[in-house]
Amino acid sequence: MKTKLFSLSLLLALAFIGCKKDDSSSPSSSDAVITYNDGADVSVDSAKAVLYTLGVAPFNREIDIYAYKGGFQVLEFHFLPKSGAQTVGLSFNDAWLTYLINNGAAFPDDYFNCTSGNFNLSECDTVGDKIKGTFDFIGNNGTTNKTISSGTINITSITRQ
Repeated sequence: MKTKLFSLSLLLALAFIGCKKDDSSSPSSSDAVITYNDGADVSVDSAKAVLYTLGVAPFNREIDIYAYKGGFQVLEFHFLPKSGAQTVGLSFNDAWLTYLINNGAAFPDDYFNCTSGNFNLSECDTVGDKIKGTFDFIGNNGTTNKTISSGTINITSITRQ
């Protein structure tokens, strides 16, 4: 009897482990298409857009987009949820764009934060979950510049926090 109870318990435990919910919040490629050039044309594998309600004047809301290639983050965008051109700069009053180099480490090897560039959203619909636009920028890591050009964003899923 004890053997049957142990076997049943083990079977149930394995069933629950095998049915673990996928906690990944990165949408599939069909939900997010981001391309850019960093010396070569790149299409990201996935991206996650998050709308934050900050409750702090004057903006109250911001959007972050995190883009991944090969399982590692390669781009990060912070911007106001509105269509049109936004100033690119190093404050949260502007669009803040970052290029990350990651060679497989737990944390990125280098961050290139924007010093200048263009960020233009042709569509930013936080109700219909659509973000479309273009970007290019020059990022700096404190000693070296990195140019990111010909960037496009097409997002069809936004998480809210």
